[in-house]
Amino acid sequence: MQLFYNDREAEKYTSNSRITHIQREMATRALELLNFPEDAKGKCILDVGCGSGLSGEVLNEAGHIWVGTDISQDMLSVGVDRGTEGDMMLHDMGQGIPFRHGVFDGAVSISALQWLCYSHKKCNV
Repeated sequence: MQLFYNDREAEKYTSNSRITHIQREMATRALELLNFPEDAKGKCILDVGCGSGLSGEVLNEAGHIWVGTDISQDMLSVGVDRGTEGDMMLHDMGQGIPFRHGVFDGAVSISALQWLCYSHKKCNV
């Protein structure tokens, strides 16, 4: 994904007010769809394709703990530079999820799953 989100593009993406607004709305809705009890706080949530942590901020504000994975080191670096809470790690979601079953109470993926079907070369599966 470095092809699209180098350091400059990652910063532009994260600072775009329209994108941040949409990411917040989608993350809020994804959290609703997890259907946790209203008083549930401190759930452990996996954010697949976390980017710079925009959706993770919503999870954190709702009182949850989150771990994020992303294929773009530059997006993760922007998140770290912004002081984003949550643990973020470099990982390609197309290679599976590197966690044991039952570690998370739920998972979200905001604006990321569509990339599973994308390849920029015919040799990429």
